[in-house]
Amino acid sequence: MYRQLCPPGTDSYVIKAGDALYQIAERFNTTVAALMLVNPGINPNMLQIGQKICVPRQPIFHACPDGEYYTIKAGDTLYGIARVHEISLNDLIEANPGLNPYMLMVGNVLCIPSTTPTVDCEDGSPYKVVAGDSFYKIAQAKDVSLDALLAANPDLNPDRMEIGQTICIPYEDEEMPEECPRNSEPYIIKAGDTFYGIASRLNTTVRKLRRLNPNVNPNSLRVGQKICVPKSELPKTKEIPVTIGGVTENLKATLKRSPQDYYIYVLDNYKFTPEEPGKDQLYSTIDDSFFVRIEKLPDDVDIDDLKANALTELRDIATPIEISGRNIAIPFFRDSKFFLYATNAEVTKNIVVMEIDGALFRFNMHFPSVEDTGEIVPGFYAMLQTIGVQ
Repeated sequence: MYRQLCPPGTDSYVIKAGDALYQIAERFNTTVAALMLVNPGINPNMLQIGQKICVPRQPIFHACPDGEYYTIKAGDTLYGIARVHEISLNDLIEANPGLNPYMLMVGNVLCIPSTTPTVDCEDGSPYKVVAGDSFYKIAQAKDVSLDALLAANPDLNPDRMEIGQTICIPYEDEEMPEECPRNSEPYIIKAGDTFYGIASRLNTTVRKLRRLNPNVNPNSLRVGQKICVPKSELPKTKEIPVTIGGVTENLKATLKRSPQDYYIYVLDNYKFTPEEPGKDQLYSTIDDSFFVRIEKLPDDVDIDDLKANALTELRDIATPIEISGRNIAIPFFRDSKFFLYATNAEVTKNIVVMEIDGALFRFNMHFPSVEDTGEIVPGFYAMLQTIGVQ
């Protein structure tokens, strides 16, 4: 059974028969999002009688009667959050009085104001919400499945219906098509994916993802699950985060495409060029002894053979060391097939094999041991994280 000491600003509550998180949230004038935030280990679908949870004292979050709550994540900016949710920056700031837009804190909760989505009922009939209604009650009364009702209203929050609000009652259940709609393409969910993260990475919006995937619950994504995403042209330039000495700056990078059918965003003072068939080179124009060879590998390559060859190559420098998981400082590389390195007084060499967008890549990084290393090397790590297969 899940137990914890309640943090400051919260009170302990003992689960009773029939309790559900949404009922507890209503009773204590808080939100399900707030309850989940102060009870990080709780399973909302397996509450047990006698179980102790923590309930926030109000007010903790700004009231958000016409919108939904969003928890700030690392790297978020108000502009980025507003763009992905298709609202103006002014509307976002007005919905969160007292917020300092220059001091966002990871874990803080914002109110995302509603933009009053239009209900499309071409394949159903409109219904006006009355007092006491819930999605479950409406589904029972209209003899439709809950999944079908949710799918017919992808832009509506079933936990925040309002009296007089119009929803769509579908005529019949429809399965999601096997093929993605026109002007969209399949995407396979990976560990750590969220609709917000996918939308940011693919330069689209959460709303567009929900419209393309009406039967997908964005809060219950599964690794390996297929969803549909909009086809879009990649921007020719964009800003990418580069961390030097603990300080992160967003720097302009330019889109480059490889003959190996992948793309990468390249910063100023670096150059990307094909080196030989099947290999590309990314190097510093300030000091070209700093470089990374990039190789897109065949699908049937033997990982054990690759690792054995890498170990042989690194032994020319020093005794190779393998690191994995959280021992790898940069999270992007933690899911690599292997991460090997060797270092001596003159050079550090990393050899990494990892999967990106379903394709295997080998990175051979050559970084001399000179004073400029701390200025040049972080740029390489930042650029490698922009690689994608399209």
